[in-house]
This record gives sequence, C-alpha cells and structure tokens, in this order.
Amino acid sequence: MIHKTNRIFMNESPRTLLPLIPKPVVVNQTVGLHTVDDDVEIFAEKQFDKMTKYLQEIFTEHFKIETTITNARKSRQQIVLERNDDPYLPEDGYVINNVSNVIHISSPTPQGIFYGIQTLRQLMSEKDGFWVLPKVIIRDYPRFSWRGFMLDEARHFMGKEVVKRLLEIMAFLKLNKFHWHLVDDQGWRIEIKRYPKLVEIGSRRKVLGKRGEQSLEVEPEVYGGHYSQEDIQEIVAFGQERFIDIIPEIEIPGHSSAAIAAYPKLSCKKTQSRVPIRWGIFKNIYCAGEKETYTFLENVLQEIMSLFPAKQVHIGGDEVLTANWKNCPACQKKIQEEGLEGVDDLQPFMTNYFAKFLKKNDRQLMGWSQIIHPKIPEDVLCQHWFGNKEEVMKFLRRGGKVVSSEMLSTYLDYPYTLISLKKAYEFDPVPAKLEEEYVTNILGIEAPLWTERVPNQKRLYYQVFPRLLAYAETAWTPEAQKNYKRFLKRLPAIMEKLEKLGVKVDYL
Repeated sequence: MIHKTNRIFMNESPRTLLPLIPKPVVVNQTVGLHTVDDDVEIFAEKQFDKMTKYLQEIFTEHFKIETTITNARKSRQQIVLERNDDPYLPEDGYVINNVSNVIHISSPTPQGIFYGIQTLRQLMSEKDGFWVLPKVIIRDYPRFSWRGFMLDEARHFMGKEVVKRLLEIMAFLKLNKFHWHLVDDQGWRIEIKRYPKLVEIGSRRKVLGKRGEQSLEVEPEVYGGHYSQEDIQEIVAFGQERFIDIIPEIEIPGHSSAAIAAYPKLSCKKTQSRVPIRWGIFKNIYCAGEKETYTFLENVLQEIMSLFPAKQVHIGGDEVLTANWKNCPACQKKIQEEGLEGVDDLQPFMTNYFAKFLKKNDRQLMGWSQIIHPKIPEDVLCQHWFGNKEEVMKFLRRGGKVVSSEMLSTYLDYPYTLISLKKAYEFDPVPAKLEEEYVTNILGIEAPLWTERVPNQKRLYYQVFPRLLAYAETAWTPEAQKNYKRFLKRLPAIMEKLEKLGVKVDYL
C-alpha cells in the first residue's frame, strides 16, 4: 500500500538532496514520505499496458514487493501510469507526482513512462524495514536526443550477459544509444551466414596471456568469441524493451584485417594473412577498386540491417591507410572510371556509395569524423572524436548532425589521471565557438570504451564507472543546472544501487 508515514518520517526536510542521476529538470519536494509495500496496485491507461508488467517485475526483482495489476482506478494505494497531454512536455519527458496517496507517472509516450519508472527506482530507499520515497513533483525531459555508450568487443570479447547488464544500467541512467563496435582488425564478432569464415577465422587470434586474455577452453592457444545471429536478436530485443537503440559498427574501409584474414580477395594484394594480435593501425584494408569488395559489403550490410532495426549503421571510416591503394591496379582503374582526382578521393567515394546504399534501405550512414569531406552529403551522421575540427564545424554549419565523443574528454579506456571524474562531468558536447543557430545540430554525447587494455569484466567496470554516470547527467540535464559538488553527493546512493545490479567497483 501507499500511505503517509509516521511522524518520524514526516519530519524529513523538504530540501533533502534527492539521490537522482541524471538530475531532473524540475523538482518540487514537500514534507513527508510514502511507504510502498505488497498492497500497492498498478493501474495503467491502455497505451501503457506493457509498462505495467515491466514495473511489476522491477518491484519484484529489486524491492521484493509483490504488486498487483488492476483495471480499476482508485484514489489511494496505487501507482498510476497515464498519458500527459501537456503540449510543452517533450515526447520522452515525464512527470511524477506523489503528493497525494497515489503515485502518478505521466508522459505522452511509453518511453517517457519508462524514464519516469527509472526515477521512481532511484527515489526508493529502505528505512526502518520499509521501502519509502519522498513526496515530490518532478517534471523532467532530456537535453539531448543522443545519450550513448560504445563498447568495443573486437579487441576483447565480453559476452552476452555482460552486454545485457550494461544495457540494464544504461536504461537505469536514461541512456538510449548503445553503439556496438563488433568489427575491427583484431576480431570479427558477429555471425554473417553468407560468409561463415568471418567467424570461423576472423573471430580468432593467438592468445597473449600477458595481456590477461583467457584462451578458448578447447584451444589453449586461441583467443576468440562471437555472437550468433540468435544472440544478436536476443540482445536487440532486450535493448528495445528498454528503449535503447543498438547501433552496429562494421568498419569500412579500414580496420578490416580480420575480414581480410577470412577472405583475402577483399584486399588489394589478395594474399593470405592472419588476424593481428597486436594493436595499432594496419594498411591491409579493403580494396576500393574491386567489385567483389562492394558486393561483399552490401551482402554483409543486408544481414546487419535484418538484425538491427536502428536507423543508423556505423561504418567507422577512421584511420584509413591508403598505401596499398596507390599501387593497386584495380584502385587506379576505379579512380579513372569515376573521374576522381586521386587516391584521397577513394574513401569519400566509398562513403558516398554506402550512404546511398543504406539510404535506399531507409537507413542512415554514421561514421567517425574522418568521413567528413566536402563531397559527403549532410544526411550522414558524424561522430566527432579527434582532429579535423574545422571540417566538422563547417559540416555543422551546412546542416550536418554530429554526436560528440571528444577523445580527450569522453574515452572511457583512458586512465582517471587523464580523464578524471570531474573532467568527465564538466565536458560540454556543444563547441564553444558554435553559433546558437547550429546548436541543435549537436545531437548529443557518446562515451566510447575501447578495449585494447580492457581484457575482462572487472577492468571494464573499473573504466566505465562512475564516469558513465557523469556523461549520463551531461546528456540529460540542462548545462546550467549541473553542479559537480552536488553530483558527488548524489553519487554514493546511485553507486550502491548499481552494485545491486551487479556492478561493484572502487571509485574515487
């Protein structure tokens, strides 16, 4: 049931710091607490039916409270999920109001209701054997539409359960974009049925124990791992239930050594090679001149699109070493046939080719900022990480959209001595020199975790938390409302909740 608590609880200060991350936009707190126990019922308007089951599961799993779903609306002892028709509340915004004996969560959409439920989870705390939450009116909505986290599994494979736990935590923090780096020089981690050697060969490399890598049980000398298409479908569905888009990355044209090890004819030299065991940038990239390369990549992307419903498909596009293209007859022929000025035009040509291919399939090409070129259209999505800032600014001013992942401010694999929690929190994805009229072209922020030096789950959690919470607040909370000292005061309660979700780390 939900009711007013005894006088001890009623004496709580209305200015108690609420342990919420990200910080909501508007919070009005009154005196008193609600207690929630097994008598509480959940009522939802029809469009939010699915959210009742989710909320019931949250109460059962995390609070050991057995709720009842009801079709009858009451004036007490209920949590009500209802539509909010306020025209000034964004679609993914929500309002929580529990100043009466009913907890109301309202929104224009199920996504907003979902975010309201995450806030409700964070508000609840245990006191004298009861689950309680403060009496509040919260009106909340995100600053940015792109609130992301990237996991590189090409360098080190983490597995399905780790990914699902990360998605659960992302949802808890109201993050909504999971960028999945499944392909790179050191590993191809996704089954493509038309090309089975991509995982038979491309997902495996020699193990280096000194890096902390664990070999395959049946092959002591081999490091590897990949996701079946069934695994992918399960994880994508898990993300969709939590309003998280999963954006796959299939590198084109560089960082392609693992694919070339499986299918050597895709390279300019067409010689057999192994999946690299060392980190770095390699010149053995896809041949830009051979028709077979484009056919292969189109077929791969068709299977990728059948597995991932997200609007964007990321093609990488960074760190492309073009030395082999200079000496490749097929590449030189392609330059002549397409009227290109030279080797430097081959990557923009490939980017445009696959941008058109994806657009025909109602998808949007996304790539790292090295894809930006005067010949690249504004309807591709740029992820800025390093360098060519002037080109990115020009792209923004001609209407292009950008996700900010500034290397020296957002890379989660970097040590805390380089990107401290404070530095992570204070990063603003909007460039200081960007004119106000173009600010909306910054879609948001994404924090990448590259895993060259992250061989296992323990190291992953250490690198990611608590910095991901800082980025989550930046992505959601208005810049003017952020305050690092108050963030630190709210942090311990949320880290305690993350520990119950399976993440335990010692943090600064």
